Amino acid sequence: MDSREGGRSIEQAVADAGLGELHGRYRPAVAAEIAIVVCCAGLGLVLLAAGASDGAGAAVATGVGVLALAAIGGLVTWRKANTWRHLYTGGTLTVDPQGTVTSVVSWHDVAHLRYWTRVTNLGTAYTEVPMCRLDLANGEVVDLGKPRYKELPEIVSFVDANISAIKLPLKVEELRSTGSAVFGPITLAAEGVRWRESLVPWHAVTRVEAAKTRLKIWTDGSRPVVSQLLSAVPELTVLIHMFGHWQELRPDQPGAQAKPEQKP
Repeated sequence: MDSREGGRSIEQAVADAGLGELHGRYRPAVAAEIAIVVCCAGLGLVLLAAGASDGAGAAVATGVGVLALAAIGGLVTWRKANTWRHLYTGGTLTVDPQGTVTSVVSWHDVAHLRYWTRVTNLGTAYTEVPMCRLDLANGEVVDLGKPRYKELPEIVSFVDANISAIKLPLKVEELRSTGSAVFGPITLAAEGVRWRESLVPWHAVTRVEAAKTRLKIWTDGSRPVVSQLLSAVPELTVLIHMFGHWQELRPDQPGAQAKPEQKP
């Protein structure tokens, strides 16, 4: 369930939602915000000092305005720095600086899990930012990358393992009952892998690779026949698991449901 009810203690919220055992507590990194606030405050003080010495009212007014912006930014940064995300075996919740639970999400209420790496190359700078998004059944979105938690890779690994354990049996049942399992733009079916307008027969697939930004499928050529952005592929771990166990999971082959493999 997802809740915005205020006033509940953490213990009460955990018990009401059945979130289970605590895995960890995380709060966002705010170094960049602090640097901006300090720079604004410094600029405001410089303008005030220059205006006071020269008798320039415009400079004084500008300095006051910049200091006001710095104060507002400082307050926002303080609230962000003191907003905690708690991860449990059964879900997650957030706690504001006053210690009030502001949101509760159970893993069972997650319709889709997506994770990928956002790569930015500005010529002289190259950054990789892990992203993770939970699409809830009620239409809401929980973006674990906003604010950007410095422990996000660990968070993604834990969240993925718990949600994949729930989603795998559901996807196997979907495959058995309908003959196919849909993962956004990619569909696993008895005859092969469907992507856009193409169908890749199972006997032709030679390699499947989930890189940082794309899922790629090769046949016997030098270029992948499927190259899909991971940001559009839900339940990636379940998809990769079903690729690796297709012979025992395919619709015409009865077999036991296996547990999802841990991500490396």
